Amino acid sequence: MNYYKRLDKEEKKKIKKEFLNSNEKTVYKKANKILIVAIIGIFISLIAGIFDYIYKTGAVNYIFDSLLLIFSIIFVIKMYNYKNKEINKYALKQKNDK
Repeated sequence: MNYYKRLDKEEKKKIKKEFLNSNEKTVYKKANKILIVAIIGIFISLIAGIFDYIYKTGAVNYIFDSLLLIFSIIFVIKMYNYKNKEINKYALKQKNDK
């Protein structure tokens, strides 16, 4: 059940602001840090892939670059979903407390 996505913009902003001011935000902040690292990993893998193509390096470098890209994309998707899940749990908790 995704209660948070069904809310309108103003309620979403209100709940997100309350969530970020609560004590439950530590896991959310850690997920943000992992998300940033994963995005940096995507850029690094793309840049490394371009350098590998320009300098005609071996196939092993292409494999490592593609693995970094794949795992970085997986982490971006997972962390985005995890952050939404945490906000949804908080929104449901706020709804049930009322």
